Amino acid sequence: MSTSFPRRAGAVVGVLTLALVGAFAAAVPATAVTLPGNIDPDQARSLTVHKYELSPTSPQAGGTGQLIPGGIPGAVPIEGVEFTATLVPSVNLLTPAGWSTASSLTPASAQSQATGASFTVTTNAAGEGTFPANMPLGLYLVTETAAPATVTDRTAPFLVTLPFPTGPTGSPSNQWIYDVHVYPKNSVTALVKTRVVPAPNTAEARNPDLVRWSIRASIPTLAGTPLSQFTVSDRIDTGLQFVATPPAGVTPTSVTVTNAVGAAQVFVDGTDYSLTTTGNTQTLTFTPAGRTRLSSLGGGTVDFTVLTRAVSVPAGGQITNTATSVVNGATETVSAVTPIGELTVFAYAPTAGGVKTPLAGAVFQAFANEADARAFTNPLTVNGVDRWTTDANGIANIPALVPGVYWGREIVPPAGYQVPSIGPTSVQVVAGPTSRTQPIQNYIEIPHTQVPAWALPLTGGDGALWFGIGGGALVVVAIGAAVLVARRRAGADRVTV
Repeated sequence: MSTSFPRRAGAVVGVLTLALVGAFAAAVPATAVTLPGNIDPDQARSLTVHKYELSPTSPQAGGTGQLIPGGIPGAVPIEGVEFTATLVPSVNLLTPAGWSTASSLTPASAQSQATGASFTVTTNAAGEGTFPANMPLGLYLVTETAAPATVTDRTAPFLVTLPFPTGPTGSPSNQWIYDVHVYPKNSVTALVKTRVVPAPNTAEARNPDLVRWSIRASIPTLAGTPLSQFTVSDRIDTGLQFVATPPAGVTPTSVTVTNAVGAAQVFVDGTDYSLTTTGNTQTLTFTPAGRTRLSSLGGGTVDFTVLTRAVSVPAGGQITNTATSVVNGATETVSAVTPIGELTVFAYAPTAGGVKTPLAGAVFQAFANEADARAFTNPLTVNGVDRWTTDANGIANIPALVPGVYWGREIVPPAGYQVPSIGPTSVQVVAGPTSRTQPIQNYIEIPHTQVPAWALPLTGGDGALWFGIGGGALVVVAIGAAVLVARRRAGADRVTV
């Protein structure tokens, strides 16, 4: 039994994977070419692709082939997507048999019959691409042949006719559209990486060698395609180390999943995802159970915050960290850079001629602000160390810390020297290593004064003279005393006679 024309036309519309809402097509601009009656093979034709990201709010109804004035509200265009339209030469749209054949085809079954002329277009910044003008009248298999790396789920091949029928439910109805517009969509994922700056006066801020990275991967909206893969990896620079056990009060590496409106979801390590570390790369991998849950959270995000420790300072003072996401085979890589510096203290004793003699044994602490430095409270800790002692060269080095203003203060002086009276010393730490020559950076010098001398006994020279004089005086005093005693005895004898 033959198929009626409206049903045949409707079948072609049905195989178009165009996510549109029919209501949008109610207002057709004057530039759209729609004509009633028979197909006019001499009428100019065009086919335009409008490429957007698939999101939870994307229209899901079948397409009408008409231009949507102003585009789809809130839709995000995708640039650089290539489409190829290939003619199916066995379908002659000027005959009823041609429409009957077209109605029986699917994109899959049309693959072997799409042997005619091919035309290619790539979308621009607005997500639009128009095929060459006046392509032959007929049925086309349109395939997405190239896409940016962020595309996680390419548009399935679809069929479209030139011209395209509006059918009995179109607006206007039962007419032919010669300027055809299609709106296929892609699932995409975005990857963003930044350094997280800790709040002032927190435990993390008092560990200035810690660097926390935030890696945010968007969860794609998939239209009927399973989420077969979702991993996020962080590859760190040689100047960094992963922190397995953070200091007290510091949050470890973590994973947070939110839905499209930003509400946090409970995902469990070992059940929904796993964290593995191999060399300088840490990888977050969602399990089948976790991916099933993610697939219902299209438009949400996965936040992977990675805690690292700076252990050395590169020559340029910039440490690069690279993150990669792989979602359904689509790979995206981003990098972030953070500055890192060091601080060197030189303890010395000034001597004649301006020579600075190094002093070993001076113990210093570093503080985030002057108030803490004066009160000796909340000293900074770097890799578990909160005090540094000068070596034989008078040098104490804090190997790595994020740039900023710091305060250094000596808490124990070298033996035989006083604690410097200058009190806390501020220093601006900048990105890069210490330089003790111009331009001097990340370096402070602390002069020291010996403890006060006390009075010592005098010996030799004049000292011997004074000892002799003192001894003679004592002899004179002794002789005088003896004479006095003798006289008193003589007087006593006379009294008793």
